[in-house]
Amino acid sequence: MATKLLLLAKGRGLVGVKIGSLALHELELNLKAGNILIEERRATLEDISKFFADLSRILSMYNLSVLPLTCEQIARAAELRREYDLTFYDSHHAASAMLYDSKIISTDERYDSVVGLRRLDPYSMG
Repeated sequence: MATKLLLLAKGRGLVGVKIGSLALHELELNLKAGNILIEERRATLEDISKFFADLSRILSMYNLSVLPLTCEQIARAAELRREYDLTFYDSHHAASAMLYDSKIISTDERYDSVVGLRRLDPYSMG
C-alpha cells in the first residue's frame, strides 16, 4: 500500500499530501516496541536511526513533507478524544488532517464518524 501511495505522489495523482508529525512518532514507538520488525527482529537504535534517515530521503524524493506539531493540534486532538473517544494517536492524526485540509488517508473507519473530516480509503485510490 505504501508503494502505491508513493507512486501516486510521484505521478502527481496525490498532490499536497502531508504527513502528520505524530505519525512519525507513532512509527518510532512501534519500531522500538517491536510491533514493527526490521529483518524479522526488534529494531535496535541503529536500525531506527537508519530507518528514519532512509525515510527522510524517500519523503524528499517524493516531495512529501511533515506537518509540525502545534499547540492548536494538541488542543484539537484533546477535543476529538473527548468527543469521539479516539485513541491518542488517532486523535492527533485527525486533528492534523482537519487543521490542514480536512482529509485523511486511512483504512480506519472510525474516522468516518468525525464531523468535518473526510476519510480517503487508500485501496480505492488511483
